[in-house]
Amino acid sequence: NSFAIIFPRLMDQASRDGNRRLVPLERLEQARDDFNAYLDAIAREPEKFGRLSIIEICKARERSLRRFDIDDPYRHAKQRENDTALKLLPDLLKQLEELSPSMRSETLVRGIFAGNIFDLGAVDTESRFRDQGVDFHAVRGELKGRPWLIDDFDQWAVRMDGQPYRGALLFVDNAGSDIVLGMIPFARELLRRGTEVIITANTSPSLNDVTCDELIDLLGQIAAWDVLLADSVASGRLKIVPSGNWLPLIDLSCVSRTLVETIEAGKIDLLVVEGMGRAIESNLDARFNCDVLKIAMIKDKGVANVLGGTLYDLVFKFEQSSPAGFSLGL
Repeated sequence: NSFAIIFPRLMDQASRDGNRRLVPLERLEQARDDFNAYLDAIAREPEKFGRLSIIEICKARERSLRRFDIDDPYRHAKQRENDTALKLLPDLLKQLEELSPSMRSETLVRGIFAGNIFDLGAVDTESRFRDQGVDFHAVRGELKGRPWLIDDFDQWAVRMDGQPYRGALLFVDNAGSDIVLGMIPFARELLRRGTEVIITANTSPSLNDVTCDELIDLLGQIAAWDVLLADSVASGRLKIVPSGNWLPLIDLSCVSRTLVETIEAGKIDLLVVEGMGRAIESNLDARFNCDVLKIAMIKDKGVANVLGGTLYDLVFKFEQSSPAGFSLGL
């Protein structure tokens, strides 16, 4: 499973990075042993740990890393994938501009799916990036056809043809193609339709998730040549806010005060939760008091089995507002 691969893969990366090594191998071994001791304790006396969840186990893994001063071991991998994706973005935006609105909507969603394959916390996708890298356009062309495993795209397309949303809050996932070629073009489309957009990313590193500071830097590089994004930032129609999160999943009842205050000051009527950890593993069944999109590619066989699907199935779940749904200050 994905927990079993993290430390062996980190150690392999550290040994291959040579002079660029981010983390001494000894510290990685200490963190690995610390995390394994936690898992062994659960196996011996599970009753002492109460009701366990993936979020709690992820917290333990991140605590083991930080206990031995391992803060962002995937920094090089994220930077490499960011640089590759940035080179592809201008042509991708040009292609999108040339499409009709209906074709653009589906192509944007397929771009989110394709970008989401950059995931170093799942066994199959991690090995693909470790061995040869992944071509965004090739992945987009090879995506499973519709109907997807969960497929509410037709309802979404009808809603997008209607009155523009006032404000959208986007919980984004990974660095590289995921944010640059998937979610930023999607946010850009919302902006061009008149929606104000808040993008929120992890406050602290976790696996290859993009952090808020990294996202601000990426957006600055793109806004240097993209007029729409530059104007949106300057006018305050596009904001980047730290989520307060430090995990690959997210408990939406525990977000940063900054994010809550930003939401309360806005008029959010669309929530977008992207990525397998956030959209499926921790929030698939959550209901909200505004419209919500949950978008992800399934990259873990265990998750696929729970949903009755297979590896690389696609989830696009659109739910309209529920008066009794969870409120994030929306």
